[in-house]
Amino acid sequence: DTYKSINGFSSEVKSLDAKYKTAVVQGRRTYIGNIIQDGKTHPDRILKSQVNRFDTFPEGMGSVDVVIRDGENIVKLEAFADRILQFKQNTLYVINVSENVDFLEDTYRNRGCAFDYHVTRTDMGVCWFNIHGVYMYDGKQVYDLLEKEGIRVISESDWQIFITDHSNLASTADDPDMGSAM
Repeated sequence: DTYKSINGFSSEVKSLDAKYKTAVVQGRRTYIGNIIQDGKTHPDRILKSQVNRFDTFPEGMGSVDVVIRDGENIVKLEAFADRILQFKQNTLYVINVSENVDFLEDTYRNRGCAFDYHVTRTDMGVCWFNIHGVYMYDGKQVYDLLEKEGIRVISESDWQIFITDHSNLASTADDPDMGSAM
């Protein structure tokens, strides 16, 4: 047995770790996104760990570069049904990780998210929201939850008003010079 056959990488690898902003475990591997490794920042790169070594990210191995240098950073990674959902600010990329080769399965424009806490995993799929609406991925496709039978239930402008910070409205409601509707 050699060092490489036991560990899966050469003893000459300089770094085995990386800093990251988001991570998810899928298929006995950890996938990390928006990384810093060896002092270099890669805001749109995903690294995957060795199988059953959830905290080992050898330099130069295991990168999953779907779409890089597009001006968007990875905000959140989530896993569902042998897929990794890579959320950037404006775009959602669905990456199939069921085989030995990871590949881009689908791209959804205007389906990204601004913050990682805008995404949650449920038993039925992954749900999230952004300024355009509320969505769910069920392992096969993305559904717009603000549509019923192809018709939008809430207009996009009403949705944007709903999710916008209205702290300035509270101050005008308390202003005696503004009048009252009571």
